[in-house]
Amino acid sequence: MKILKLFFLILTLCAIASCTKTEIISPSPTNQQVQSELQSMADKLLSDYKVKCPEYPGGLALKVISKNDSWFVSSGLGTGINGQIHFRAASNTKLFTSTAILLLAQQGKVNIDAVISDNIPGTSMTYVPLTANYQVPFRDQITIRQLLQHRAGIFDVTNEYIPNTVPTSIPYSGKYYVSYVLDSDSLHNFTFDELVGVNAECHLSYFKPGESYHYSNTGYSILGKIIERVSGQSYQKFVMEKIVLPMKLANTSFPYLSSDRIIPSPFAKGYIYSPGLTRDVTKSNMSLNVAEGNLITTPDDLSKFLRAIIEGNGVLLPFWINQVLLLPPAGSSPAGWYGCGIFYSMNLGYGHNGAHEGYLSRMATDPNVGFTVVAFTNAWNISTESAMGDQLNFLVDEACYRAKIIVQ
Repeated sequence: MKILKLFFLILTLCAIASCTKTEIISPSPTNQQVQSELQSMADKLLSDYKVKCPEYPGGLALKVISKNDSWFVSSGLGTGINGQIHFRAASNTKLFTSTAILLLAQQGKVNIDAVISDNIPGTSMTYVPLTANYQVPFRDQITIRQLLQHRAGIFDVTNEYIPNTVPTSIPYSGKYYVSYVLDSDSLHNFTFDELVGVNAECHLSYFKPGESYHYSNTGYSILGKIIERVSGQSYQKFVMEKIVLPMKLANTSFPYLSSDRIIPSPFAKGYIYSPGLTRDVTKSNMSLNVAEGNLITTPDDLSKFLRAIIEGNGVLLPFWINQVLLLPPAGSSPAGWYGCGIFYSMNLGYGHNGAHEGYLSRMATDPNVGFTVVAFTNAWNISTESAMGDQLNFLVDEACYRAKIIVQ
């Protein structure tokens, strides 16, 4: 599980890093020329990577959309692959969760600047239960917006070791909680109450709400609980009924039970590579990642969702897009910032990364030029400490930037 923490650090830095790449303006190519150039680029990226890592088992997929056309290319994933190949999109889930919260706000059922111990509008029920499991540090100061923006200081149970400063009477003190549980029960079904309850029991926090930024999956677990209490539905049912179905994302799902480990066909298998060893990690217990990383989708669906949400053709009205979703947090750099389940990178646009064992992904859209891209690779290289960062930079981010240059 150390590799999860290693990649979490890489992913967090990439999520808010600025980009200073210069865009190149060239004559508009034909559709076939773009297809050929994208394919050559994907093949070369993967080929160059395999020069450094000959045993790398993964491939690369790219879905690219311009104002008038769309293309799909893949390399190293076999023959007959198209934009309907399923993969685990991990933290790209967070934009679905953010969209769900903003949809409830749009309906007058959520006040995103309320603290999580406040009452849900028109009810006597609080956003989170006032029980021991949700007695996290600063509970009465944490707002829903701060959770969306990772500015609530919520300790990230799924990506961090529990500090050994926690009393030894707590059996997982100094351990990675997820491994502690799974080592004794590989089919354990994690819940929001359980994961948030670890924070409450250990009294863990990064900082007072609003003082800083720290990426936190557990913060999104709290948001998942809020969605369930406000809507009266499970997270999975609400997102499927209110977002996925209306937006006609036919190949998108959110497994939430520990027993639901299979990816729908056709799918890209996920691998973890280290020298002399390649492990198939396609099957996975996603109950750990509900609301923050349990998304299964396809390049076609994910690009459609991102583009529609940002351009106002999804389930959110313009106010909630422009004045909340895409509004930079105070003090943010113009070059890059993290907002409500989405981040901005100069010259690439709005989007998110995803990292789940065996899968790395990146989605981005620039509404100013009508460009959207989804890229993923289906293997983690853990041969060195920097290997996964190189993957994200060259197999994902570089592919996205080069794709934008090609189609413009």
